[in-house]
Amino acid sequence: MTSTTGEDRSSHGPERRRSIQTILEETDEALRSGTRPGAQVWPTGFDLLDSTLDGGLRSGELVLIGGGEGSGKTTLAAQFVRNAVRSGRHAIVFSFEHEAVTLLQRLISLEAAMSATIAGQHQSAAADVHAVRAVFEAEDPDRRGLAHAMARVPYGVQALLAVQDYAPRLHLHESNKETTPQEIARLITEVAEESGEPPMVLVDYLQKIPLAGHVGDEVSRVTQVTETLKDMALDLKCPVVAITAADREGLGAGHRMRTRDLRGSSALAYEADLVLILSSKEHVVSREHLVYDLGSVKRFRRWAVITVEKNRHGLGQVELEVQKDFEHGRFHPDAQVIAEQLIEERVFTT
Repeated sequence: MTSTTGEDRSSHGPERRRSIQTILEETDEALRSGTRPGAQVWPTGFDLLDSTLDGGLRSGELVLIGGGEGSGKTTLAAQFVRNAVRSGRHAIVFSFEHEAVTLLQRLISLEAAMSATIAGQHQSAAADVHAVRAVFEAEDPDRRGLAHAMARVPYGVQALLAVQDYAPRLHLHESNKETTPQEIARLITEVAEESGEPPMVLVDYLQKIPLAGHVGDEVSRVTQVTETLKDMALDLKCPVVAITAADREGLGAGHRMRTRDLRGSSALAYEADLVLILSSKEHVVSREHLVYDLGSVKRFRRWAVITVEKNRHGLGQVELEVQKDFEHGRFHPDAQVIAEQLIEERVFTT
């Protein structure tokens, strides 16, 4: 990688200047050899979102996921990663927020819900996150190991087998103040060399990435980190998904979150190729859907709205809704176009 400091942004990759003739010849050669000449695509696993994104997330893209506290940003991003590795790809998660075992417990619960659905049962029939956590935190009187312990919870065995299927391809890194951009780049390169392909990358979350020796304010630090993550995506030919915190001042009553409300720097909007904003549905529907039917608030609370705020390679300002299933660490994969009118500013608070 040529730049991990954000200071040298003049180039990406080993060969910077190529004629159109060279690119045409390289594309022709790739097609004749049976390889993909364009960007690699990592489907998110949400079919309607993938249609909006022309297939999914692309190599070289910086993807930002923003939203208020508790909106499900980590849940959505982790589901992107799970869907990628389940399809045979590789991924690495840099978590500044959660221990690796916590993410593993969520994945097992997600797979339990998926297994119940495949069996024709409601998701409530499957072990939720609390049940899976209890297995991990309890002593095993029989001392027969994890598989035997998981057999005590509904769809636990099926969930464990599903996770074990993609476990070698998913890497979890418990990140801290030592996890600088240079260290992130080194680990991505390591995974790419081991697997033979660039992995999907998830950073949770961007504002916590430290810069060695940095003495400036948060704006300058976030600018440098954002530019570096974008360079990283281009140089390492992978999608970098970064969860980003919101500016609390921008989330007051009467305001719907936008890209400008992401905390720290205008570079977030400028550098990102794709910005997804996650909102709870009851906060963003128009007033007429609320004032005549207060019961709709309870119904809307079970749904989240994904706004494609920016999409450098396709449609933007697209709004989809997905049903929450936070009990199992997931959103239902069947997204749909939101039917209700949304507001620019929030008119209802809970």
